[in-house]
Amino acid sequence: MNVANRLRPKAKINFQSESFSLSHAKTYLGRLVEKARKGRAVYIVRGEHRFILQEVPFIDPIPIRPAGYFANCYSKEEAREQNQLAKASVIRAPADLE
Repeated sequence: MNVANRLRPKAKINFQSESFSLSHAKTYLGRLVEKARKGRAVYIVRGEHRFILQEVPFIDPIPIRPAGYFANCYSKEEAREQNQLAKASVIRAPADLE
């Protein structure tokens, strides 16, 4: 039998582990996402760097207040600053997708 015709045995992955190489993480991303969704820690290692895969909870954007909403609570400058922060927190679709 020719050596070139032999297939190397496929490395078995231990999904009980917390750390996975980047190449294994790409191959088994769906399984690792399910593991992270269940609250278990999943670390992806590339060279000396470690990255964590975890579920991020949805964050509600800060609503933009109508003019005069803070008239008695804040100065105009403080209200303007708060509205600028609220505008920055709103997630918008890119213009080319609208």
